Amino acid sequence: MPEIQSFSQMKKLPIGIQSIREILEEDQVYIDKTLFAKELIEVGKHYFISRPRRFGKSLFLNTLEEIFKGNRELFKECQIYNSDYDWQEYPVLYFDFAQILSTSPEQLETGLKEALEDIATAYGVSVTGASSQSQLKRLVIKLAEKNRVVVLIDEYDRPIINNLQSVEIAKQNRDLLRDFFGTIKSLDKYLKFTFITGISKFSRVSLFSTLNNLNDITMDPKYAGIMGYTEEELRATFQDYIKIIAQEKSEQGNLVSEEKVIDEVRSWYNGYRFSKSDVCVYNPFSTLNFMSKKEPAGYWYSTGTPLFLVNQLKSHPQSMISLDRTTARGDELMDISSIEDIDLKALIYQAGYFTIKDYNSISKRYHLGLPNEEVRTAFMNSLVKHFTNSVDVQSSEKFVKALEKHDVGILFDHIKVGLSSFAYQVFAGAKECTYQAMLLSMLHGMGFDPLSERAVNTGRIDVVLEMPKTTYILELKLDGSADKALQQIYQKDYFVPYTHKGKEIAIIGANFSSEARNVSEWKGDLLSESGEKVRELSPDGRG
Repeated sequence: MPEIQSFSQMKKLPIGIQSIREILEEDQVYIDKTLFAKELIEVGKHYFISRPRRFGKSLFLNTLEEIFKGNRELFKECQIYNSDYDWQEYPVLYFDFAQILSTSPEQLETGLKEALEDIATAYGVSVTGASSQSQLKRLVIKLAEKNRVVVLIDEYDRPIINNLQSVEIAKQNRDLLRDFFGTIKSLDKYLKFTFITGISKFSRVSLFSTLNNLNDITMDPKYAGIMGYTEEELRATFQDYIKIIAQEKSEQGNLVSEEKVIDEVRSWYNGYRFSKSDVCVYNPFSTLNFMSKKEPAGYWYSTGTPLFLVNQLKSHPQSMISLDRTTARGDELMDISSIEDIDLKALIYQAGYFTIKDYNSISKRYHLGLPNEEVRTAFMNSLVKHFTNSVDVQSSEKFVKALEKHDVGILFDHIKVGLSSFAYQVFAGAKECTYQAMLLSMLHGMGFDPLSERAVNTGRIDVVLEMPKTTYILELKLDGSADKALQQIYQKDYFVPYTHKGKEIAIIGANFSSEARNVSEWKGDLLSESGEKVRELSPDGRG
């Protein structure tokens, strides 16, 4: 097939690749961020940035490393290559805390020493000292004899957030890190540049109490696009991929334009906003996976449920916050000041499950919410999994059999019980899409495999549920009526693409009440496989 052939001829997608050398030397897709690196080097010296996991932090640090090592020819296709950057070579100390074991302070201390010894060996020198602090000091001073030293630290907070269930270990790791980073500050005259990344900012409890000379660029509008893909970057870089995806989807049935593909990527993976400017970026990991697999899914979230976040939510259910109507000041978002009593609003924002939706310049408050469909759906799945009664295999079979008999009432009865188990704050100001995502998550938990936002020529169906003998089509409303939802299915002929498939079709309209924070009513019709009404479906399951 010509589409597959041209797909294979395009640049490779660097999914999970954190080496800028591998990406550039193997001609993989790269969205050029080198001018950001150049500006940081030229205008300042010590930086910190917080971004969610798998958002390009490690790749950017590796880019800085290669630049500071003077490897100009590596960047011949990048903007920095033809700039006036001087390409001096500097010794680089690179610490990746994701690779350093830290389930105890002793393990963390040993890991730091080993990292320092590895760096010393790479530079052909030896390092001595009884502690990681003394080894760090001696190594920096020795390497600075050649040129000032660059220190790059990735995921500094891993030893803390991975141990939040054991507060004592988290505290001991925090103290060790504070002393280690304090040593870095004391070596300032030997340093050219420091850049530190993490998911969270534990201000006043770790490095920020000692490294108070860091320039925190996390919410600086100037660097809003330093990691992730802007709309312009996506369109320019992935144009060929988008074209082929549109062609392949069109060949499968419904005509799909390139703009429709972009709309799908945008609704699933865009929406991350890190400052008061209106610059939004796409999740790079999920975008690359979409271009590869050509279908939307929870790629970023599925790489590892944020156990530390779920555990915090379970430990402090009274602190549950609204998923669609939450506000905070900038200092609240970037200030986790206590390991024992973590501000969930800040933690959820810093971890990437909330993002900035708007900024009020008068009140100086940020309006927060879930960034996109991927996070909304996956976050709901986690909430359902950890905060409602799980459904066993036997119960799952019960629901399947009920729907085969068109007993829809048993389905909604279970959904009502599940929704009522959540703290009322979760649904404060919730939008229709939040209720829809919660419904989808509960259907998944009941053993079904629903499809959401199914595109047809006349619009998008909220939920499609394929059973062996029946196709279910659900339309959802918030503070409307089940009647109106059902009529929309008829008016837009949502059921027509599913006719003549050898199955009956059940069309259901449901309404959520923001006051009750639950399903308030539903009604439905059973259609023949040719689309003619057979009978009404009533809430008690009897036609």
